[in-house]
Amino acid sequence: MSVTRRNAGTTIFRNLCAWMLASSLAFCGSASAQNSSQETTAQDQQAATKPAASSIIPTEDYKIGPGDVLSVTVADTPEFGGKFRVTDSGVIQIVAVSSPIQADGLTPIELSQAIRQSLIDAKQLRDPKVTVFVDEYRGRTVTVLGAVAKPAVYPIAKRTTVLDALSAAGGALPGAGNTVTIIRGAASAEATGTRVGSVQIIDMNGLVKGQDLNANAEVQNGDVISVSAAEVVYVVGAVVKPGGFPMPDPSAGISVIQALAMAQGSTRVAATNRALIIRQSTSDTAHQQVVVDISQMLSGKSTDMLLAPNDILYIPESGAKRTLKVMFELAMAAAQGVAIYGLGYRAAGVSP
Repeated sequence: MSVTRRNAGTTIFRNLCAWMLASSLAFCGSASAQNSSQETTAQDQQAATKPAASSIIPTEDYKIGPGDVLSVTVADTPEFGGKFRVTDSGVIQIVAVSSPIQADGLTPIELSQAIRQSLIDAKQLRDPKVTVFVDEYRGRTVTVLGAVAKPAVYPIAKRTTVLDALSAAGGALPGAGNTVTIIRGAASAEATGTRVGSVQIIDMNGLVKGQDLNANAEVQNGDVISVSAAEVVYVVGAVVKPGGFPMPDPSAGISVIQALAMAQGSTRVAATNRALIIRQSTSDTAHQQVVVDISQMLSGKSTDMLLAPNDILYIPESGAKRTLKVMFELAMAAAQGVAIYGLGYRAAGVSP
């Protein structure tokens, strides 16, 4: 009987450890997701250096360009095949073919036909079976970064719009903002008569709802699309669900009572009569501190206040006699903890 109990206890202990490990991994995953939704992260930048495996358009329609890496296979004669990088002048050099073969502007099927004819003209093979596959897309691409599901470089060929590119990137994240920025590359500059690096700002709501027909602009080779992260307010302290909450419309703002409601209200020990709003001032390091009486706001005896992006609403516990400086330090520490570990839960609408 003692052995059975010992084994049962060991099993429970192992299950508990496994559960704790799984919870920790999930927790870290949520934190990572939030960091990428707030700003372009190192992972975003790494993704920008390597095109995604899936393309915006069918691979057979892709127009090969300089820098693309091609895999050429000639049936039964592997010595004529291999991997080839398209040169800056848009050509590849095949073994036993004296002249370079033009690849720029051709689809993989068209290039396979060109290679086949070149091998026949060079009297190397009578009826070669040639296939061409694009291993790395470097020629004609658009980069999608920011608060999207799959930030990466995507190959383009036919006419591609902003919505096409965002769809290929898996769409915007729940914590995405309301701004899409397009940084124009050389192809767009030539097509539109603007300079390379010019910026176009698009309103996300107008784009998705179809309210602005010009918002779904065409993107060209070399363009960079960036989806902003949502503006956030933080509610910490004696509230039911402390966290950072995306502002639905930053231009309209969000009130103190609305922010408190997003945090599912205050706890039973909250001192709502001496809450603190911390706001970034015009200085990079200084903060404004405003003491507010939320109980008066809730009773209608005082006017509700609007919070600005990145404001911190801190509600202390009753009975704790703390100075304004101590309250400020507690609020800043709590908000930083939320920003690092907990904002992903709020932005995704999931409770930790």
